[in-house]
Amino acid sequence: MENEGKVEFLPLESAQNTDPGKKRPNNEDWVTGFEPTNPLEIQKSGSLYIVADGVGGASRGERASQYASERVLFDFFQEPNVHPAVRLERAMRDVCKGIYEYAQDSNISRMATTMVAANIRGNVLTVANVGDSRCYLIRSGKVVQITEDHNIAAELVRNGSLSVEEAKHTKSGNTLLRSLGGDPDVDVDIFGEIDLFPGDIVLLCSDGLTRYVESETLLYLCSDGTAEQISKRLIDFANESGGADNVSVYVIKVGSDVVMKDFDEEKTIPAPIALDTNGAKKPIGKKPISDSHKVSLNRGKIINIGLLSLLALVIFFGILYLTRRDKDRIDDSGLVLSTSTIVGFPTTPVGGVTISAPNATPTDQSDLPLVVPTATPLTASLTPTENEPPTSTPTPQETPTSGPIEFCIHEVQVGEGISTIYDAFGLNYANIKNFSYFRDCKLDDENKVCSVEKEIEDENSIQSGMFLIIKEVREQEKCESIVGGNNYWIFGRP
Repeated sequence: MENEGKVEFLPLESAQNTDPGKKRPNNEDWVTGFEPTNPLEIQKSGSLYIVADGVGGASRGERASQYASERVLFDFFQEPNVHPAVRLERAMRDVCKGIYEYAQDSNISRMATTMVAANIRGNVLTVANVGDSRCYLIRSGKVVQITEDHNIAAELVRNGSLSVEEAKHTKSGNTLLRSLGGDPDVDVDIFGEIDLFPGDIVLLCSDGLTRYVESETLLYLCSDGTAEQISKRLIDFANESGGADNVSVYVIKVGSDVVMKDFDEEKTIPAPIALDTNGAKKPIGKKPISDSHKVSLNRGKIINIGLLSLLALVIFFGILYLTRRDKDRIDDSGLVLSTSTIVGFPTTPVGGVTISAPNATPTDQSDLPLVVPTATPLTASLTPTENEPPTSTPTPQETPTSGPIEFCIHEVQVGEGISTIYDAFGLNYANIKNFSYFRDCKLDDENKVCSVEKEIEDENSIQSGMFLIIKEVREQEKCESIVGGNNYWIFGRP
């Protein structure tokens, strides 16, 4: 038959793109996805798209984002009979625990990542996110942000402390409140199930784009062209607007015609890497074998698969042993994770997020209403019952002190390095052995106080928003008179 080995489905034209930007030496973002061609996988799992933004400096953020993305992608397709929302939440929480334990065992002070993942099964969209990477839905000349950011600025807007415009200029407003790896467990926001229609565009992106783009601009940039053309246009816009951060996008266009797609028997889910491989592709789990694969297996293939499976099990249990060793845990992540439901979101079950539309496939999108989704994290209803992650965060080991001490601090700006900062103070940073920063600072006009001093292990890993301690400056006048600003004389508790 002409169509034998093919499957009918509503086409999804997708394209991913990522760029380091103009001011970052390396790219800590990671973008990945998988669109099955096996009819059974399409029916049970659909397609999955992921954008992650690593945190940690040097290669740590890049390793965290890559590992998390490929691990979640792989784990998602291992449970075809489980609801997609449950799979996403479970996979992201497992990754969070894995990164956290690896960082603690390796004495890494900061290693984490944000993540936004979108599953499209049939005409239904399910979205999960942790951090400030976003998902947008574009339909009929309207843009809706599906996800909520998990950072200080967004939280201040949600609780009414700041307006949206004021939040854009808040110092340290982009400091994350949730991440994968910042703590041993994390709340995952799930938004589903959202009906999709021909002509819809689903956009996943990191904050390298969202720091510049408004809804009107986003609508214009996505108004025409292929998914690949749109993805390149968005990257170019971010770089032309300043390119202060890595920028990544995943564009998914929902088609309007039923098409035939060849079934590729060899197309399998990308295997995840191990965190200690520095990006080398090292499988730590088995690939699913479809019915068509099973039929074609001969004796030689069976032996090879058996040997590979044995090797995979040895590697898996070796990693499992290493990550479960009893060690003192020190929370050096610098992240405060929120365990409360997002302010302003009513409690609804899975499926509470809908975009209403007629049951029949529309021919004119202008008649489709676009309703802002409402949803709640699924931490209560979708939490796995086995291997439950810890429910509390280890208390950081902090140096006790009898009272506050005066310090000179500098709030690190985008693009600044250690040498630039110390040169402004007339100091030679090469003669300084130890660098440290405060994790939390309140810089009110009347009360400037910082707490929780952390050591900087890698001087090249400083990030904008850090409160770098200039211990060599011991006078308030000298501290605050340095040209360039962003210097403060504060009381601090180490």
